[in-house]
Amino acid sequence: MSLKAKLVTSISAFCLVLALLIVGVLAVNQATINMGGSISFKATDVNATVEINVEGTTGTTDTDDDKTFTFNADTKEATADWTGKNWTFDDTRTITVTVTVTNKDTVRSLTSTFTAPAAVTSNLACATTEAGEPITAGVATSGTTVTAGKSVVYIMTFTIADANVNVDTAAWTAKLVLANVAA
Repeated sequence: MSLKAKLVTSISAFCLVLALLIVGVLAVNQATINMGGSISFKATDVNATVEINVEGTTGTTDTDDDKTFTFNADTKEATADWTGKNWTFDDTRTITVTVTVTNKDTVRSLTSTFTAPAAVTSNLACATTEAGEPITAGVATSGTTVTAGKSVVYIMTFTIADANVNVDTAAWTAKLVLANVAA
């Protein structure tokens, strides 16, 4: 066999091995998590909108999981529910759920009290912030005053420790209470 033929054969074999390696790396499964979570709301005498945005999932568009609730003066209760929802983490191993409370009233303020979920499993943690400040898991905030026309943002960040380990039952709950501040 000539040197040229040996070189071509070696290069072809190297390319084949490289291609198989790349396909193998891309075929590694990413962790999925059965979130089973919910955010319950109670709004008393407020004019407000609560928008929930989900980011960091693959397989479906994030907007499939986004939700919006509008409260108009009456006392209302509602729940944003993702029971049985399987979210696949993207490459960041993080799913972010952003809850934005907007006071639609032009005069009155409202108080917003948020209770963040605790750590869910040993492989899944949840950190929650309000205006960049951490919120203690499982403990209600003291109540943030949201003036007329303004918003407050709560960010729940779910992080998976090992991307190769699925989390089958990761139930979590959060609670949001909105109330009118007397003028």
